[in-house]
Amino acid sequence: MVDVNQENGINNVGFLELTGKSPEDLSGISYLENVGVILVPESLHATLMKIPQKNVGLIVTVPITKGKIKVLSGQLTLSGDVFSNLTGSPEDILVIVGQVIISSPIEAVGFSEVIVAGQLFAPKSQESKIASTVSRMVGQIAYYTGDVPRIFIGDETFSQDFFELIDSKMSLILIGSCEISEDVDIAILKQKIADFIIIGDITVSRKLAPLIQILATTKLGDILIREDEDQAG
Repeated sequence: MVDVNQENGINNVGFLELTGKSPEDLSGISYLENVGVILVPESLHATLMKIPQKNVGLIVTVPITKGKIKVLSGQLTLSGDVFSNLTGSPEDILVIVGQVIISSPIEAVGFSEVIVAGQLFAPKSQESKIASTVSRMVGQIAYYTGDVPRIFIGDETFSQDFFELIDSKMSLILIGSCEISEDVDIAILKQKIADFIIIGDITVSRKLAPLIQILATTKLGDILIREDEDQAG
């Protein structure tokens, strides 16, 4: 947790949570720089905006509530049961920050609001439920169709051996810069992969590019042809 009770600035922080803080807590912050996401209660928004800021990504304002604010952050895989809030109050607010996979159906929603900042990935069958559940979204929602979703963040290379080890149809969620090796053939992708969700760039052979285009249900980035193949052509 970042200490906000300091007479200096806060910098190089992925996620800064200010719920539960007071105006006095923020008075010692001289500047904010290189902060990915700031979560701030509505009562502190004006105070926050008076602080000099540089390279601040998202500011997510949480409304005033008599209930609790539950924050989940990071790279998470969550069951749909997390939305039921069985041990909480209907006035509670759920805030999800980061990259989150919902792995099972949402049966009930026990929060007054559900706020998402980042990327949310859910089963295609839950599209209408997600639309009615999420009250505010800052980022992207994408839906997968495979039995098994897997998320990879950063630089990853996937070989023929990787795909051969997959037991059931998989949805591959790729965030960053990824590559599919030259040894991977069309047949194995058709057999093992239900769909791709691509947020970033993916480098593939020329022969695989059309299939990746078909399997990519969400593409926020580029499908790149391997450089040596372009030179050869």
